[in-house]
Amino acid sequence: MGHIKLISILLFFLPCWSSASQIETQIEQFIKQVEYKRLQSIYPNARIEIGIQNKTALSYLPECDHDVIIDNQRPEAVSRTSYSLECRNPTWKSYVPVTQEIFIKGIKAIAPIQRGGVITQQNTGIGEVNLNTIRGHLYTSSNPPYGLMASRNIRINTFLTDQLTELPDLVKKGSNVLITAQSGAISVKMNGTALEDGVMGQQIRVQNVSSGRIVYGKVVSDSEVLVNY
Repeated sequence: MGHIKLISILLFFLPCWSSASQIETQIEQFIKQVEYKRLQSIYPNARIEIGIQNKTALSYLPECDHDVIIDNQRPEAVSRTSYSLECRNPTWKSYVPVTQEIFIKGIKAIAPIQRGGVITQQNTGIGEVNLNTIRGHLYTSSNPPYGLMASRNIRINTFLTDQLTELPDLVKKGSNVLITAQSGAISVKMNGTALEDGVMGQQIRVQNVSSGRIVYGKVVSDSEVLVNY
């Protein structure tokens, strides 16, 4: 009698398990055929792991007569997102949480780098990192930070991002520079003195050696400042 009761209970829940299994299979196919390919196109050569969360909730969804329509609700997400699940017959819609882990190779410090220190190939190396743990734009071998300066003290094994670096000063305060004054097609050059340090593209104060006039100019090289009129 006990066995009959157990079989009855199993038969009662079997349709739910079957439905959950079918939906889970469809989600896994969607991940394999759509999401993996999409993320690989954004992050070439990345190691990507995608996992369905709260699979138990799928057991409560009614069986769908056709394939469930699946859509990623946050395609721009790096870590957590959710997939919408929609059935046309019978009509229902639900959501399932999904985790994403994207591992790419980036540049990290292999030795401590002091604030103001220059980042080089000698004090950095390559390692794999989960993008979920990174803030800012990660430097890679195709976009290295060599020649940039550390904006703060960087510990060993720290992956380098644009939040940890800054441009080096091209022009130093007191150095001689060429002031190029440009207005349309007319260009005039004169000798000047930098009154402050400046990185590429920065506006700094410079003084015309001949007239003593102080103007603002944009650093365009280690020896030239451009003034537009």
